[in-house]
Amino acid sequence: MRMKLAAALGLMATIALPLSAGATVINFDDQGITGPSTFAAASPSPQTIVVPTADGNVTFEGGVVLANTTALPANQTSLYGTAYFGNGLSNPITLTFENAITNFLIDVVNGLTTPIEYTVADNLGNSSTFTLPSNAAGGITTIGFAAAGTVVTVSSVTAPTNIFDFFVDNITFNVPIECGPDGCTTPPVAVPVPAALPIFAMGLLGLGLVQRRRGQSAA
Repeated sequence: MRMKLAAALGLMATIALPLSAGATVINFDDQGITGPSTFAAASPSPQTIVVPTADGNVTFEGGVVLANTTALPANQTSLYGTAYFGNGLSNPITLTFENAITNFLIDVVNGLTTPIEYTVADNLGNSSTFTLPSNAAGGITTIGFAAAGTVVTVSSVTAPTNIFDFFVDNITFNVPIECGPDGCTTPPVAVPVPAALPIFAMGLLGLGLVQRRRGQSAA
């Protein structure tokens, strides 16, 4: 009976696992994407990057890749960023997904020495607006919200609009997230329960009742 119970549990676990969402993460270092350490040494025009993932291609537009960035203590890894030097780089940075996404996390880094307000938004009306301290004061945060579209923009909204110097990194999507007062800048996001879990629970209950009845009959 124990072997049958174990086999049944294994079968139900196999049914439940494929319905669990797996996160897709883009880290520019892991992609082997590098660039110079300053905007001045970068290309005078935006660098479009297409990153293939298991959930389709993700296209980055409006910025350039910088690595080992000087005067950027908050994060000196490879980042995708933008600034205004009359060189064609744009505000916002735009991420275009080949397929609609479910939930979204991104690191936003302020490259300036003053606090700046930013907005992260998708093309279906979901957004988060926040203020980052100067880069020397930590100037980095992870923004998460229940994105559901195919386009996400990251914008500097502090006036004047031509003063911007910011970066993105560690993009995570298609993953259940929970945001709260201490863990995220957005209101709490409900984490969906996989559809197979109620079936799994009912199966466990049924097996327990059958085993109990058999035990009573044997007594």
